[in-house]
This record gives sequence, structure tokens and C-alpha cells, in this order.
Amino acid sequence: MRKVLVVFTVIQLALVVLQFYLATYGAFETPRPSNPEAAAIGWHVMNGFILIPAVSLITTIIAAIARAPGKLIGTCAAPIVLVAVQMFVLFPLAELAGATQEKTSPASLYVLGFHAIVGVLLLGAAISAWRGAQAHAKAATGHRATETV
Repeated sequence: MRKVLVVFTVIQLALVVLQFYLATYGAFETPRPSNPEAAAIGWHVMNGFILIPAVSLITTIIAAIARAPGKLIGTCAAPIVLVAVQMFVLFPLAELAGATQEKTSPASLYVLGFHAIVGVLLLGAAISAWRGAQAHAKAATGHRATETV
């Protein structure tokens, strides 16, 4: 199960890296489509709001089943928490500061700037989870080797 955890942390990390690519992919689309739902940034939204949290939830469950340390389980769950911060803290604060689909205000731009910072934290959490899962898997291999001696 520890190897499965490593695989899922790799998938989680790949989705987070893909998220950065999709942000740029969508940001540079010109001309801007008149239908926001058809915009290229939609892939970024779908990956960030659906795929990353779903894979992070599965990874967290696998970490618990693999009897990972609590810190590693928490690190696997961190992307879910960070996506929730994006959805339920940053975007509502930006709206309170004057952001709409059609326009932004200087205050809302200051708030929305934290979207990238939270994204970097998400990347750090995914890297940390992957490294922790690798160490957890290696610890099991080392433990088995000493048992057979």
C-alpha cells in the first residue's frame, strides 16, 4: 500500500504542476471568447476545483490505510485545504473588494494576487507529500530487510 501511496502522490504532484501550465494556457488566450464557459481557462478551473481535490482526498485515504505518520496524512490533505482557501476565502474576498466577471478593482487585484501564492503553497505541499511517501515506502523496505536478517 505504501507504493500505491507514492504513485498517488506523484499523480497529485503532476496535477499541481499541470495547474500552473493550465493557468498560463488560459491566461494568454486571445482574442478572449465571448462565452466564459468556452474559455481555455476552464481547464484550469476544472483541474483546480475537481481533479486536485479528488486525487488529494484519495491520496489522504491511501496514506491513512498505509499507516503513514499523521504529518504525512496532513500533508496529503493540504491541497484540499488550500483549494478550499481559494474557493471560500480568496474569491469571496475579491468579490467583496469589487471583483466581478467583467471588471476588477485595485483592491480586488491585491486579494487575487494571493491566488498565485496559495498555488505555490499547493506545489510545496504536493512535493512534500511525495517526498514523505517515498520516505515512508523506503522505511518499510528497510524494516523488512532487518526482519529477514
